[in-house]
Amino acid sequence: MEGVGLSSSNFEKVSSQCLLLRTQLDQVSELKRDAVLALHDLSDLAENLDHTLRPVKEATDDLSRGLANMERALRKTGETVEQMEASRKLQRYIDQGLPRCTTIEVVEDYLENDRVGELEREDNDLDQFREYLLAVEKLEESMKFLDEHFGGVDSPRGVRERSRTRDSLLMAITHCEVEFSNRLMFVSQIEQSIVAETKQANFIATVELREDTIRHRRNTYEEENPNSPSGADGTGSSRKVAYLMKRRKKELRLINMLAEAILNVNTTNASDSIFSSYADVRSTSLEEKIRKMMLRNFPDDFNLQTINMLESEEDALERLLKCPSEKLQNMHWEDIQRHARIWIYYVENTLSQVDHERNFARKIFMYEKDSDTAFALVLKSHFNTIVSHATGISKSRKTPEKVFALLDMLNAWDKEKALTESMLRSDSSSVEAKELAKRTLEMYNLMVNSVRDTYREFTDAVERDAVGQSKGNASGSAQGSKKGGGGVKWTPTKGIKVFMNMDSSPNHSSPSQSSVPENGTIHPLAAYLIQYCRRLQEFPNASKVLSRKSQEGMTPAEDQMVMAKIIVKLLGTLFKNLKIKVQRMSTFDGKTVHAAFGKYPNKMKQELLEQDTQSFTDIFLLNNGNYILRSAEKFKYSDAIDTTGFLKEMKENVRRHTKSYLHKSWRLSVEWLNMISETLEKHQNMNPKLMQGKELAESEKRLKHLLRQFESTWKIRYRTQRAWYVPDPELRQSLKSKLEQYLLPDFVECAAALNAYVEASEQA
Repeated sequence: MEGVGLSSSNFEKVSSQCLLLRTQLDQVSELKRDAVLALHDLSDLAENLDHTLRPVKEATDDLSRGLANMERALRKTGETVEQMEASRKLQRYIDQGLPRCTTIEVVEDYLENDRVGELEREDNDLDQFREYLLAVEKLEESMKFLDEHFGGVDSPRGVRERSRTRDSLLMAITHCEVEFSNRLMFVSQIEQSIVAETKQANFIATVELREDTIRHRRNTYEEENPNSPSGADGTGSSRKVAYLMKRRKKELRLINMLAEAILNVNTTNASDSIFSSYADVRSTSLEEKIRKMMLRNFPDDFNLQTINMLESEEDALERLLKCPSEKLQNMHWEDIQRHARIWIYYVENTLSQVDHERNFARKIFMYEKDSDTAFALVLKSHFNTIVSHATGISKSRKTPEKVFALLDMLNAWDKEKALTESMLRSDSSSVEAKELAKRTLEMYNLMVNSVRDTYREFTDAVERDAVGQSKGNASGSAQGSKKGGGGVKWTPTKGIKVFMNMDSSPNHSSPSQSSVPENGTIHPLAAYLIQYCRRLQEFPNASKVLSRKSQEGMTPAEDQMVMAKIIVKLLGTLFKNLKIKVQRMSTFDGKTVHAAFGKYPNKMKQELLEQDTQSFTDIFLLNNGNYILRSAEKFKYSDAIDTTGFLKEMKENVRRHTKSYLHKSWRLSVEWLNMISETLEKHQNMNPKLMQGKELAESEKRLKHLLRQFESTWKIRYRTQRAWYVPDPELRQSLKSKLEQYLLPDFVECAAALNAYVEASEQA
């Protein structure tokens, strides 16, 4: 210990302190062990306490949930009792029913007796309407509540209350539907009464006359004509009209409320019923209105062709409008024309009411889809009539005039095309509206294709020169030329048969010898096709319909060019047709040839015959070519036709046939004159003193023979051409001048030489 530097006293102190520390450390460890044991006991105690209190907590939670469920059940019971009580209270409104709609007869009786004020006081049922519809709305809420809370509960009282509430709701909706139909009919009667009072063509024009305008016109007329009877001014009683227009506005508001209430009921039957009722009433009213407008606006020259004296015009119109499509397809052209005109009048009068009906539907139904559905259902029956007639006419027998009838129909329908396209493009359009628009577009395309097929077969018939064939051959060839023609035969009308010389004999298939006019004038087919082209130009839609290359958005110049090409093709085909006609005909039969050329050798007979035939061909083509040229120059699209080079080509044809006619007809006469002049010149150069008598006699004999030949040729030309005719005065004068220029110089020279010879020889 001394070695480490500690004394014994210090060592003992340190040892005692270490011992003390050890003792204290043992005490702390002991305390720690006791604390752990105490905490462990405390944990066991807490765990035991938790196990003891858990059933109490669960019972308390169950009790809280039970209290909450009881509270909700009591609240639902209170609501159920309240709904049931409310449903019973609403029942008196349902049993009382809606205010009944009056009739137009009652209204007119009040107005005629000047009791407008009394009528206005009695007609104050808007508040009752609102109370009733509010009751219906609350009844529907009660029904939904009962379905929600008693739908799957087997409760006798719940089933009974649901059944009673449902019956009340159905009764209320039935009352609304009945009143909806009655008031719709009442509005239609009001419109008819207003039209009758104002003497306007239709209700749309009447609405444009505001109440103040009607009143002002009435007052002005009464001031100028104080002794005039009531209604003599053509506007009727201004007070009556004003009341009816005001009443119509109020009825539309009530109908709108009824429609909204019915459609809010979430049942398919209710929606179908209201649309069906609306369509029945408005469609019937529209049909009656359209027929009255048609009968009033028919032109004087239109005949409805009543079957007998007992049939009225109304019955005849109804019979024609109900004619089925299958019957139309087999009618004669005259009947088809009548139906086409009726179709146009029907479409025009129907389309004049389309905007009004669409606006009317929008006033009744809140949503666009509902208004489109109602609007489509109203027009469905009318468009069925339109589509049926258009289909029958389009599939009827093909005639050239059918093109104009269909173009007229398409022109009338083009005014409505934007409506159908808007119905197809609109996202809000109903299925019924889109189906209606689809049917009308199919009808439009059918008419367009029918026009194109009919026109194509007509031009093909002209191009093939099917003018001398029998009806059977012509129809057979036309049918064979059409791909997928569906068995529809080409059937020309009586007029076109005459123009195209279709022999009525079933066994006659050779070309008709009378297909070319005997006087070489204008062929009836040329006159017909010129008028045909003129009529084509009257239709603004002709180029778009007839040409598949025509496109929307073309400029007027481009449209005119398309139409010009169509006309040029038809006229070019016509001229080729006329060439074929005249080339296959024989101007003279055997007896005529023998009578005219009997004294001549056969070779000369043949030459003269060929000359006359060619001359007739030239004069015929000259007349018709000039007629086509002059007519085309006066066409509406003459500038566009000139751009195609057609007029220049026809001028060249006229010039060529003029030159050919002069050469073929009068070349032989000019040759005879030249031979006579040469013979006279030789005869005059002879010295009579040196010539023997025989030679002089032979020379004179030859001269007389030439003179007789010239005279005979001239007579033959006169005999054959005296019946020929040039109808155009300008062409006739021009041909006369050119003929003089062609003949007169040689004739004058020959006449001068002959006069000199006569004077020299002192003989006639």
